[in-house]
Amino acid sequence: MKFVQIRHCTCIIELDNLRFIIDPILYKKNTLEPIEGGIDKYNPLIDISVNENVLRNIDIILLTHLHRDHFDPEIIKFYGINVPIICCIDYKEKLLKMGFSNINFVKDKIEINGMEIILTKGKHGSGIVGRAMGKSYGFVIKAKEQNVVYITGDTIWCKYIEKTIKRYNPNYIIGFAGSATVKKVHITLDENDIKNILEKAPNAKIIVNHMGAWNHCLLTKEKLKNTIKNINLCIPNDGEIIYV
Repeated sequence: MKFVQIRHCTCIIELDNLRFIIDPILYKKNTLEPIEGGIDKYNPLIDISVNENVLRNIDIILLTHLHRDHFDPEIIKFYGINVPIICCIDYKEKLLKMGFSNINFVKDKIEINGMEIILTKGKHGSGIVGRAMGKSYGFVIKAKEQNVVYITGDTIWCKYIEKTIKRYNPNYIIGFAGSATVKKVHITLDENDIKNILEKAPNAKIIVNHMGAWNHCLLTKEKLKNTIKNINLCIPNDGEIIYV
């Protein structure tokens, strides 16, 4: 697998010569208001550092959910209405109204180019905040040669992650971290959540992103590196390419 970290949640994974871009958000730096609960700075905190050609050279968009730090409506201008998108069927009405015309809506699973893509659930926070965040999804991609990639989506540690790891035994896990915080409640993976994943998937390579670009993501890459020392944990910089 080839992994390219772009910014925040946006990354590219290449499996069996197929390039997936996850949650492409192309906003310019400091163009969106801060999210309550984070530092008082406009989002995104940084610009995208990779060449535009890297962003364009993709085959499919994987869309986890429609929160503004994961879904940028302007991608329809960048990629065009016919760009292939894979997402939960929950988003059918909204995306079709926006003009996207080449969408594979997933209820449980679909097959693309011999790969099985399975929709997974997450828990986007706890208590009242978690309920307000609404549903969030991830994906398991079962590729050839027994490569299995699990993309957590926005979630904290929960039964859904544990069951997904146990059922699919992924080789690679892409974890949306940053301990994004709203009203003092963390809604994405924090240090303890990542420790739980490492414990439950001791043979998997864990690549974490979703840090350093959005004002409410309070867990920094530096803090995570200092907190967890594990050979299976990878914390890429923006623009970094990883072959695993």
